[in-house]
Amino acid sequence: MLKEAKAAYPHECCGLLVGNSNDYGKEIHEVYPVENKNKVRAADRYEIDSKEFDRIDREATKKGWNITGIYHSHPDHPAEPSEFDKDCACVWAEYSYIIISVKNGVDDDLRCWRYDTEKPGVGEEEIKVNRRNFKIGLLLMGLSFTAYFIVPGIYFLPLTSKVKASSALVSYFCISWGLMGLGICFAGKEGYELLKGQVLMGFYRKMIGKKK
Repeated sequence: MLKEAKAAYPHECCGLLVGNSNDYGKEIHEVYPVENKNKVRAADRYEIDSKEFDRIDREATKKGWNITGIYHSHPDHPAEPSEFDKDCACVWAEYSYIIISVKNGVDDDLRCWRYDTEKPGVGEEEIKVNRRNFKIGLLLMGLSFTAYFIVPGIYFLPLTSKVKASSALVSYFCISWGLMGLGICFAGKEGYELLKGQVLMGFYRKMIGKKK
């Protein structure tokens, strides 16, 4: 979503959120970027083609999911719903609305909103990112280090020197480095996005704030 928002700047991007609902809230499995059909006011309005909406809805149904929300960007404006956004939220109250603020081509903020039917009005929803692959990657890399330090223990086993040497060699390269490679594969992309999105961009925004 952030990439789409930055690529569309200074115009608004938009897309659909697909997943399911449970007792804990909504879980988003896939994000579908769609073209903003509003070419006249692309800088402060978005419009999703009904045919695209129906197509994505059918694809989601085949997977046992449904459309749970809509996202769009706010070029050079806060990630807060405009009057137009509030009107949309009132009509489709079951959806969540993610808004991405993009300032000078850089994603500045991301927040989620939903119309509250019990106390009419638009309230903010909490967003949690489940970095499952990143966690699995860290676990595999931890096991890799564990295996690395356990390998010398092979030499204390009642085995011949040749068997000990071959076992240690196989354990070191196949198990230790194999686990490390798998860990990097799992954690690499999400780790990079986490580093870039939260650490580096947080530092960048902090420095910009100091300059201002």
